[in-house]
Amino acid sequence: MIKINKSKEPIAWTEKKSTPGFTEYEPISELRNALLEEQGYICAYCMRRIPVKDTNIDATSKIEHLKSREDRADLQLDYNNMVICCPGNMDNEPHCDNLKGRNSITFNPFTDNLQNTIKYKSKDGNIYSTNNIWNEEINNMLNLNHSYSKINRKKALDGIIDTLNSKGWNRGSLANQLDIWSNLDAKGKLKPYCGIVIWYLQKGLKQKHTAI
Repeated sequence: MIKINKSKEPIAWTEKKSTPGFTEYEPISELRNALLEEQGYICAYCMRRIPVKDTNIDATSKIEHLKSREDRADLQLDYNNMVICCPGNMDNEPHCDNLKGRNSITFNPFTDNLQNTIKYKSKDGNIYSTNNIWNEEINNMLNLNHSYSKINRKKALDGIIDTLNSKGWNRGSLANQLDIWSNLDAKGKLKPYCGIVIWYLQKGLKQKHTAI
């Protein structure tokens, strides 16, 4: 996971909420598009590329409420309680919103508090939090360590290692790659599974700084 820089809610959603009698959550395309754009078209949880198509969008992305509508009906229209997720089912292993269902998570992906606890295992792509409660949610509520996600995180990590092997492991190369992986590309997208690469590059830069 990476920190999501939350934007102001889309005007169309503000107007929709002000419609007399509109009290029950019902998504609109402008809401979905705003969430996709602010997340760089990757899942808020597993960081998979969200497969956006012109049709049948409900099958390719899900608007997720951090605090579930069942637990917190008062937050069901709150843009700051929403993220967008992938379909949540790869290799018949439910994960992300598909597994979370009506549960609520306790962490906030819009602050540094969560990111400061997130770590990875370079050997197999495992993700974990040093906060025991959040780590429990990562594994059991979101299933972010299911086989497919671990394999893809490891592939992303191996890819950046190959890149650095060819370009050099100096501070300049590390910083350049960190900039590439931390920011949107020309099409407004983040690289899938960028969280593990950002973590790895930041760790490498810290080690380089300590060695100076």
